[in-house]
Amino acid sequence: MISTRTDEFEAFDLYDFKYSNNAKNYAVSGQLHEYKYWYELTHPGHRIRNMYFLIVPKPKIRQKSTETLSQFRDRLQAALKDAEPTLMPVQYNPMKIVDFLTDVKHMVEATDFPKNSNHFCGWCEYEEYCQKGWDYMLLPKNERRDLNATKKKVVWLYGAPFSGKTFFANQFPDPLMLNTDGNIKFVDAPYIAIRDTVTVEGRITKRKLAYEVFMDAVAELEKKQNDFRTIVVDLLEDVYESCRVYICDRQGWKHESDDSFRAWDMVRSEFLNTLKRLVNLDYENIILISHEDRSRDLTRKGGDKISSIKPNLQDKVANKVAGMVDLVARIVADDDERVLSFKTSEVIFGGGRLTVRDKEIPLTYDAFCEVYEEANQKAAGAVKRGGNTPATPAPETTDTPTTAPSRRGRKAKTVTPPPAGNYDPAEDAAKAACGDPDGTWTPGGGEKDDSVPVDEPATGNTPPWNDLPKCPDGERIFRQHDQNPEIPLCPSIDAGHRCHKEGGPDGCPLWDRPKAQAEEPAPKTDTNPPRRTRKKREE
Repeated sequence: MISTRTDEFEAFDLYDFKYSNNAKNYAVSGQLHEYKYWYELTHPGHRIRNMYFLIVPKPKIRQKSTETLSQFRDRLQAALKDAEPTLMPVQYNPMKIVDFLTDVKHMVEATDFPKNSNHFCGWCEYEEYCQKGWDYMLLPKNERRDLNATKKKVVWLYGAPFSGKTFFANQFPDPLMLNTDGNIKFVDAPYIAIRDTVTVEGRITKRKLAYEVFMDAVAELEKKQNDFRTIVVDLLEDVYESCRVYICDRQGWKHESDDSFRAWDMVRSEFLNTLKRLVNLDYENIILISHEDRSRDLTRKGGDKISSIKPNLQDKVANKVAGMVDLVARIVADDDERVLSFKTSEVIFGGGRLTVRDKEIPLTYDAFCEVYEEANQKAAGAVKRGGNTPATPAPETTDTPTTAPSRRGRKAKTVTPPPAGNYDPAEDAAKAACGDPDGTWTPGGGEKDDSVPVDEPATGNTPPWNDLPKCPDGERIFRQHDQNPEIPLCPSIDAGHRCHKEGGPDGCPLWDRPKAQAEEPAPKTDTNPPRRTRKKREE
């Protein structure tokens, strides 16, 4: 800004530099108008006199692939000779400020934000969310999901060769096979061969590793530009082996032992990360297939050895993969009968998140879908009830002559009856503080004694506590309280020294009764007295 001082205020000229060829668009822009308004508002005594846009033309030439840098600079200098900066004056328009403030008010009060697609969308970081509908960057709605609407199935199947794993996966709707062993002759699903590909270009031979083919397939499936509903990986252990070859080739190793400190972890991390990308894809069914391995033995506590049945994959990797899927099922073939088994034990690898009633079902797609429907219904019912299956309450035990409580059993809680409708907690607290919770006598032994004489028998017109026994320590308790008011009175006796405690004074632990002298126990006799021997006569 260029300033000029006068007696009343200090005037400035405002220049805005623009490196552009679109001078017409800046002529109708409200930028300089807003600059003038806010500057004068925040700087009292200053005024913006004139406003200008300094437009510097932008050359539209780029370096060609056939010219050198020196040749491009020569062309650029020739283009700049004809380019002249222009100074474009702008007249102040107060309506630009009104429009700006109105737009700001609408933005602050807006609740709906309709799309306004234009050429500026290419500069926005939310272009994919706005135009393509990707909502991965937003938090979900705070509402419970309908478990019955969950349709995605993620399963890991394993079994012996020729047990029907690939044939069963072929029954799923619209499958795509990512096949590693080439056994796709008897299934009609489209497939991608996960194997090394070799291309020859003149004298140059290029090899693309099988794992690179697998990663390219996963990247293509992430685009979701297809109509497949089921993705099948057959076989999973072959993909892991191809990952080992890929990592060793990339790092220049012949084996993981060449860099044992990090090689094994690098292979596992690469394989599991790529597999996780595949499992998280938004397809209806994700099926992983493996062969069965019985070559490893388990030793029981008794020393017996028994063959374990598990997928042909390392234990660390297998446990991670099992955590990504809903079910781990084993296909069992007995002659012509084939079943899908969900049994699991210390010998058989399996399990899952679904509650399965039948441990074996026919190897058909319909029977498999019924397992998911049943599990979803059970889960939805548990959520409606407020959680999982409620625990069965323990039966109440009563102390009877025939049933004695155990030593470790807890005592039953005594249920206190609810207070009456005219119950006043403040009054009750005052009575208890002065030693009269029942309100039967004057606190502190006042001048007025409203108790009934002891000798007066209980009748229909006299209180029913005339027959209560007197406390032997009543006089001592009242005398101590009179001498020292800090010593509390017994809450169970009244002004007439009657004991209202259940069981009377005999059950009171505060009664300073004389201690009975304990009888001396009778001397114990030795059950095995020493045997008396006769002395030997002297000769």
